[in-house]
Amino acid sequence: MRKLNLLITLSLLLSITACEDEVATCKDTFQSDYKSLMQSFSDVYNPKTTVEEFNQFKNKITAFQEKYPEKCALNDEIYEHNKELDKFLAMVNQKTVITPKVIYGKDDRLDIADSTDARHQQWAKSVAVQVSSAKIGAGGELNSTTIADNMYLCEDEPFADQINPGRCSGFLVGENILVTAGHCVESQSDCSNYKWVFGFKKGVSKLSDDQIYSCKSIISQQLSSSTKADFAVLELDRAVVDAAPLTYRASGSVSVGDPITVMGHPSGLPMKVAPGANIRTNSNDWYFVANLDTFGGNSGSPVFNSDTGIVEGILVRGETDYTWKTDSSGNSCRVSFQCADDSCRGEDVTRITKVTGLPKQETPKEVLASFFPNSTLPLDAKGISFKVQVKNGPTKYLAGTKFLEACALHTAENSDPRNWLDSIVANCERDQVQLLQIVETFKD
Repeated sequence: MRKLNLLITLSLLLSITACEDEVATCKDTFQSDYKSLMQSFSDVYNPKTTVEEFNQFKNKITAFQEKYPEKCALNDEIYEHNKELDKFLAMVNQKTVITPKVIYGKDDRLDIADSTDARHQQWAKSVAVQVSSAKIGAGGELNSTTIADNMYLCEDEPFADQINPGRCSGFLVGENILVTAGHCVESQSDCSNYKWVFGFKKGVSKLSDDQIYSCKSIISQQLSSSTKADFAVLELDRAVVDAAPLTYRASGSVSVGDPITVMGHPSGLPMKVAPGANIRTNSNDWYFVANLDTFGGNSGSPVFNSDTGIVEGILVRGETDYTWKTDSSGNSCRVSFQCADDSCRGEDVTRITKVTGLPKQETPKEVLASFFPNSTLPLDAKGISFKVQVKNGPTKYLAGTKFLEACALHTAENSDPRNWLDSIVANCERDQVQLLQIVETFKD
């Protein structure tokens, strides 16, 4: 009798499981409505689509979801359409916050958490600070002494209450390849005695193992008083967790007036970003000069083109960082040295195009693989009226998005984003060759 009851119970459980796994057949109208929605997406994916037209398309998506709320099966294929449509709507509905420009002469530095530019949060994952091994405790603890005490800063100096264990900055150009200034790592001894720490931001006082990396070897390094060459390319002991290599200029040159942004660890402080700067002079073969708000610990910092997001160079030299100030009682402390927009010597940035030992740039297949599912590319309505994933190059950008089974890509000059050079809306799986052709146009 017990065996019979057990068999009945198992039979019921199997029946319930079968019911749960059963997928309803799609309604007769599903396929035609699905194709119509795909066609509507293809129609709106063009530079002339207005915001109003795109909002009408979003209404079509909502109506489709309401009509077909559940996944269904058709011709032995299961359609989980709402999950994909929800992802698309979440992406295009992300709010954009425009960061205001700041006049040089004021301190443009921001804690990375205070920046409203979403790209800064992504770039920050790939920027590291150089810290002496002796300054990191056995459990990852950092010394609690503030920069005010370490460097005799005045109490009202920005970030005076933060710790500053860092020495230089650096950034990823490969999964375990880091670029910094040549004077930051001059020998194998420098390579061995310092760690590279990622994710050192305001409030961090203890590091995890995933944040700390060792310098395994020096791939290339130059530090010349004659040419002013100043760079080092290092191999780290392993691939960096949750960080993507930054895109850098491979050819061509910057122009005077180009807007730039620097990110790193000024005076060894937690991560800071300083936008609002411009290139002042561009005559030297090895470096250009800019009005960046940078300090000693910024040596090795990536300098980004603020428009395209690519790395243009490495911060290596600059004006005096601090000056002494004496109050009425005769007490002295240090404050940031400030200059007008067009005064002082400016900050020198080694051109990334002069750096040797950099890893090979991405292939078209690798570029295409950086788009669509699980992409970490920034979102922007670039050359189109709604948010898409964007990869910037020195002169062109590549942008795209996924909608159900369709992948869309377009490319254009940075200076004329709505005049598309090439574009496609194609099946993500079947039309890889055609999608790669758009990538080739971007890379040419």
